[in-house]
Amino acid sequence: MYTGQYTCLEIFARAKESGGKVKVYAAGKCSMEKMAKTTYYTWLIFPVEMDTEYEIDSAACDVTLCYLSGNERILETGVKYLEQEKPGGRYFLADEEMHYDSPFRETYHFTPWKNWMNDPNGLCWFQGYYHMFYQFNPHGQKWSNMYWGHAASRDLLHWVHLPVVLAPQEEILEKPEELVGGAYSGCAVVKGDEVIFYFTRHIGPIKDCEETKQQQWMMRSKDMIHFTEEKCIIKERPEEAAFDFRDPKVIENGGSWYMVLASAVKGKGAILLYKSEDMEHWTYVHPLLTEECSGIRCFECPDFMRLDGKYLAMGAWMDHHDEYGRFQMSRYYIGDWKEQKLEVENSGWFDFGNNCYAMQSFEQGGRRICIGWVSDFYGEHIEQENGAYGSMTLPRQLHIRNHKLYMKPVEEIALLKGRMLYQGAKENISLEKIEGNAYQARIHFQENTKFSILLGKEGEKEISLLNDENGFRIATKGVKSQEINFAADVDEVMDLEIYMDRRTAEVYINDGEAAGTKLFYNASKEGCFVLKAEQPENIRKAEVSLMKKIW
Repeated sequence: MYTGQYTCLEIFARAKESGGKVKVYAAGKCSMEKMAKTTYYTWLIFPVEMDTEYEIDSAACDVTLCYLSGNERILETGVKYLEQEKPGGRYFLADEEMHYDSPFRETYHFTPWKNWMNDPNGLCWFQGYYHMFYQFNPHGQKWSNMYWGHAASRDLLHWVHLPVVLAPQEEILEKPEELVGGAYSGCAVVKGDEVIFYFTRHIGPIKDCEETKQQQWMMRSKDMIHFTEEKCIIKERPEEAAFDFRDPKVIENGGSWYMVLASAVKGKGAILLYKSEDMEHWTYVHPLLTEECSGIRCFECPDFMRLDGKYLAMGAWMDHHDEYGRFQMSRYYIGDWKEQKLEVENSGWFDFGNNCYAMQSFEQGGRRICIGWVSDFYGEHIEQENGAYGSMTLPRQLHIRNHKLYMKPVEEIALLKGRMLYQGAKENISLEKIEGNAYQARIHFQENTKFSILLGKEGEKEISLLNDENGFRIATKGVKSQEINFAADVDEVMDLEIYMDRRTAEVYINDGEAAGTKLFYNASKEGCFVLKAEQPENIRKAEVSLMKKIW
């Protein structure tokens, strides 16, 4: 292993037996060694010299993640991941292109280097870089005790991976059969020359109950690499609130600071509102809004903002099934701010495809930008060695028009447009073998038209877009979600913008009137796009283009 311009080696290791160590050798001699625990993965950090060759001996441990950090230009270079030739074998700098080249991993959506990822956290723009933190389990492709991963970008498209930021509490890690928790979701507020982070610390029994403790914490950073000590700012939940009490999002409004939190009140999903004048001392006000619909355990990952002259709140309906069978859909609410509550005028589903969850937004350059987690509530993930569970949606710009929430991919997405595969009008389209299975399609209709579009097929498995007398929807066959109706709330379809990226499809209707995200795992790197319209003469314009990779 050659360090180049890096000065730090970070290894996540668990000892196979008591006394297990990771040893680092320079010039054939052991220069450093650190003990790993047998009960959980230990985050081991070694200082290393630049431009130096080292060897790592981790034969006594299982290692899940290893990388070089400490580069002065790390916001540009990112960390450098190290992989082993075989368990217990020699470490080498990972081949990124080969690592990402999998049919079960997106090519132009953000994914972690490997293993589990969920909610986006701390989205912001600071000193020339976009930053995204996220819920992360570096040790496997299943949910577990939560860390915070971190990535940065100049353009919202091309990301570099940065060092892990937060880890679960040690008391949780030492009792894996009794406790669960860690650093749960939160937000970032840019204020002058620093960024202030708010997040939830969770500790409790394996199954959530009244003994579960969720508290709100904060920390700060001036460079997004080094962070202050954490400080607990809200220790106890309000008496009326359920034990679900998490996911702080902070905004400034009318000269005061407000925080919204996920919870439930009297058995109904609620977004709680707190107020502060100094961003550290917070007072509970009351619920910002309460959802009357039954079957919601709590609002997860709430957001609240001013947008286009109105106020917009968003939240995910935990444990809820809607009338079409969709599980844990996310809802938006549009209204006015009156007496420190949201007076709701209209609401709707955030994403009809049901694989977009825990959306978080931030403002930069006059744009309200939102990113969501491409979730998998139907258990369709296919695990592979060094694979990634979870990805992020394309960054979307939000607007309120006609009392509805509109969203489209940010304009930067045009930079990824590659070779044109088809351009035409007034005819059906049959592209049965699209190399790479990563493309964009735009279809414009003269009038609402019945059609089907095949977006993916493997054996008996299919994913399609359908528009007929039953409306527009995403339909699947041969997969676990095939009985679910992923219906869009639109009266007609005049424009379609489709992004297929191997296992993820994102669909935008009528210039952003509705958006849908759906997973579809396909073992082939070849994709397809087959449009069959009852009246192809109504296709005013159509084009299909490849999309460039971001890694």
